[in-house]
Amino acid sequence: MIVKVKSFKQAQFGNLLEYMTNEKKRLFDEKGRSFAITRNLKGHSISRWEKQFRENESFRNVIRKDSVILTHEILSWHKDDAEHITLEKMQDIANEYIRQRNPNGLYVAVPHFDKEHYHIHICASGVEYHTGKSLRISKEEFAKLKKDIQNYQLEKYPELSNSSVAHGKKEKSRVSDKEYQMKQRTGRDTQKEQLVGMLKTCYKKANSKEDFYNQLRECGLTTYERGGRIYGVVYGDTKHRFKGLGYEQKNLDRLDVSNIRERGVREKKTIEPTAKVEKMESKSRVEELQELRESQQNQRRDTELTKTKEEEMDKTREEELKEVREEENDKSDDRDLEK
Repeated sequence: MIVKVKSFKQAQFGNLLEYMTNEKKRLFDEKGRSFAITRNLKGHSISRWEKQFRENESFRNVIRKDSVILTHEILSWHKDDAEHITLEKMQDIANEYIRQRNPNGLYVAVPHFDKEHYHIHICASGVEYHTGKSLRISKEEFAKLKKDIQNYQLEKYPELSNSSVAHGKKEKSRVSDKEYQMKQRTGRDTQKEQLVGMLKTCYKKANSKEDFYNQLRECGLTTYERGGRIYGVVYGDTKHRFKGLGYEQKNLDRLDVSNIRERGVREKKTIEPTAKVEKMESKSRVEELQELRESQQNQRRDTELTKTKEEEMDKTREEELKEVREEENDKSDDRDLEK
């Protein structure tokens, strides 16, 4: 069973509920019966449900611009299980999903049938009922929820085995349903999974795109071209595109980008010490020039001080000589008066 969740940051309760209850896509049995699961809600109309969703949002404890106001969650089954699916089974699984998800939230769940697939649409509140606590779950919790609800389905309804998927395993998206079912029966890795493992090892070791291709060849894999570039590998008698194995062209180009970046880092490390030495030498020259300027300024200052002192000394001597002359003149005048 596939589980999808889409978050909304605006209160689009009415739009989602209108879509979910649209009778053109809603699932009814041959007697015209369907179901609508409601949790922590009263009434049977969209307007009443929407009003209660909005009122409950007002209890939110922490308000942010990017707060998730509601989530649109979908449970869907493989078309090959169509003959075994009933409204009763879908309703039971939906109730169990809500119980495992968080029974304290507000929920509306309605079954649909579209494009040969049976699925359930669920409108879930962003916060718990009247507590204001966020209904958000982490990636790890969501991964566990998907595994747990599938285990519940397999144990109670083993006839829905075609809807079983490997939640939490990225490799599953690269393996067909037939291959996956064969693995479930035999317990052995499929040929494609073995190939993916080899590519993963080579990709981790490679330091460029060309090195990646060489390592694949060393592992006994033959590459093939299409449109003038290497497009995939031959494993056994089958050609496998890189894209089909989970390695798109942008992933391979990233190897060359990483290699260029590493070279740049190495060159930077080589350049940095030289730059530091040059900076130190430049700083040393600047300091020398500064010291020379300061020395010249000090010399000029000392010269000016010496000159000032000499001028003051000369002035003092002249004043002393003047005083001596004046004394001598006074004495001469005194002698003349005595005569």
